[in-house]
Amino acid sequence: MSKRNLTAVVGAAIATLSICAAPASAQNALDGIMDAEQETEIYCVYDILSQTGDIYEIADVFVDPDASEAEIEAADGILSEAVGECMAAYDWTETAQEFAAVIGIHGSVIDVTTADLALDGMTEESIQGIFDVLDLLEDKDMETFKSPAWLADTRFQKRINRSLVSAGVPNKEEFLSSSMLVLESSILAADAIVDWLLETGVGPTADAAPAPAIPSSASGKSSGSKKSKSGKASASAGSKPAPRAPKLELTGSGTGWYVAEGGYIVTNAHVVEGCKRMTLKSGLELDIVDVADGEDLALLRGESSERPLTIRDTRSVRLAEDVLVAGFPLGGILSSGINVTVGTVSAQAGMGDDERRFQFTAPVQPGNSGGPVLDMSGNVIGVVVSKLNAMTIQDQVGDIPQNVNFGIALTSLVDFLNDNDVDYARQASGAKLDKVDLAELARASTVLLQCYQ
Repeated sequence: MSKRNLTAVVGAAIATLSICAAPASAQNALDGIMDAEQETEIYCVYDILSQTGDIYEIADVFVDPDASEAEIEAADGILSEAVGECMAAYDWTETAQEFAAVIGIHGSVIDVTTADLALDGMTEESIQGIFDVLDLLEDKDMETFKSPAWLADTRFQKRINRSLVSAGVPNKEEFLSSSMLVLESSILAADAIVDWLLETGVGPTADAAPAPAIPSSASGKSSGSKKSKSGKASASAGSKPAPRAPKLELTGSGTGWYVAEGGYIVTNAHVVEGCKRMTLKSGLELDIVDVADGEDLALLRGESSERPLTIRDTRSVRLAEDVLVAGFPLGGILSSGINVTVGTVSAQAGMGDDERRFQFTAPVQPGNSGGPVLDMSGNVIGVVVSKLNAMTIQDQVGDIPQNVNFGIALTSLVDFLNDNDVDYARQASGAKLDKVDLAELARASTVLLQCYQ
């Protein structure tokens, strides 16, 4: 296979992996080029940045031509730390570290920029149009994107913009400039993957070199994209990622949260149902400690130093109290980072007066399952479990219910943890936290879970 053809296949795969479809689709696109262990290694830095939420700070520095020296230095430290985490798992040469860092940078830009486009109103179909254009680019166009000179080439920009509009991208400057940045980063990331495969191979054995700094282009290149709306995370990257089993496919995702020291994670039983392997997005493999199908709770464990959340020291939620829900809806399609919503407790029981459940109004989507429901002091008061089927209710009563979602009550959660001798922390609710601080607290302890079958 020629380098041009290989670049096209890998470019489409990294675009798919990052944003537009289930990661399993990207895995299929790379069949015959990389096996699962090679793919895990080559995406190691990107996976860690994505899992911790540090993609936002990396992307912000890359797209901002006026980034300060302090911002560049901070982003460089984050990138070096991620490379160091991967070095604990893989014996890389300096060249391999450089390629992995470039993939991490540009994968971050793709994720953050497309997430911002979605927040600004671009549909999933319009975002897919960016990658449709990527597939159709000629060799000369791809070479042009590899040099910052394209930023001053108005004729080139107008021609590519016409292709983007034809592919469904709205004809607005802010959408087109961000779409151009996505194209650039996809090409540069794909090129780094190709160079890795063709020149360095996988798993080099030479003496390790110091972690690379962010390439100089990261601080001076911008196609007009704004900074991310999503913020950044403070979570640690955790332990080294484990290689993915080559014969297993990613079939679903959900949300979990750290409940105790030692890497204990709570989620829903239906999130782990049928899974032969559970991992974090970084690839870190998790053990399934216990499953309580009747309560729809599961306990997982993996090596981690993440800070656990605390459980509220009471047995029930309070009617009309404010809550914050954290999770990864729609498998990370809405955003690669964590998603938070706020609402209130609307009922202290579930369907049919089920006291094992309570109702809340904070919006949730598929993928939120297993996430924590926090009170405004930052204590867990329940676990997201389901939402009311609006279409079914509409068929029955002729009206669509609004924001009727269900959580697992504290009584069930505490009993489940006690049955498993989990050494969790409890505390009474006190002063209310600012919503921004509360979101950061949730972000640091909430994780995307992946199910392989």
